[in-house]
Amino acid sequence: MRFDHALQDATRLRFLSPGAEPPEGLTTLKVDLSAFFVVVSNVGRSEALLLLVVRALRVRTGLLALRVNDLAWMLRVSNRRVIRWLDRLVRERIVVYHVEEFWGVDTVIVEIVGVDPVARPTLSVHQELPTHWFVQVLPIVGRTTFTVFLYFLWCEPNRPTLHLDHLHATVRLRGRLHAHWHVRRLKRRRLIGAGRDGGLLVRDPSPPTQLQRLHLRYLALPFLRRALVHVCLLALLLGLALGILLLALY
Repeated sequence: MRFDHALQDATRLRFLSPGAEPPEGLTTLKVDLSAFFVVVSNVGRSEALLLLVVRALRVRTGLLALRVNDLAWMLRVSNRRVIRWLDRLVRERIVVYHVEEFWGVDTVIVEIVGVDPVARPTLSVHQELPTHWFVQVLPIVGRTTFTVFLYFLWCEPNRPTLHLDHLHATVRLRGRLHAHWHVRRLKRRRLIGAGRDGGLLVRDPSPPTQLQRLHLRYLALPFLRRALVHVCLLALLLGLALGILLLALY
């Protein structure tokens, strides 16, 4: 009988070596917003935002694989629509992907080709976007409002002023009223405001509240959303059956 249960024949030894202290700060993604809005114009607003979310998650998590649902819940769409947007990026030769089986699970191997250099704008506007915006701000404000927010970040170096015609043409909105609606949403959430010189001031998003964190957690659980939908459908069917039964009795 051995009394030393910590060290056995199969026990592994792990030797730690001194390492540098990891740097502190936010994880950011360097984005050329001019090139981003070229993709919005040529391919589509949702497709361009999907490409941006993929790049942000690659930087944020450092993982080589992402679940389709990781993209779907942040963009507030179904998994099928994510695949549809991905196929559109493939047709535009911005993304290449191939489906392979990895440990019994279908895995999509994605390669980002990038924007065609011929289609790139001559004036580049680079921004450092914190990656937590894509997991906290984007799901809460929605795809279109978040893209409008990126539009004002794009205009920020030139002291942005509000030109609804240019906004709805660049972001591919339905018109001036649609543009005005999303500008008001950004103002209500205090993401943009009036500056002292009469221009617009772009503000950093506030941390999510406790209720918003619960909402984000709910969105990230696909089976919970489906379960709630099934419960609602069951309750509707039971209510309909009860109503038919009451009509038959009376």
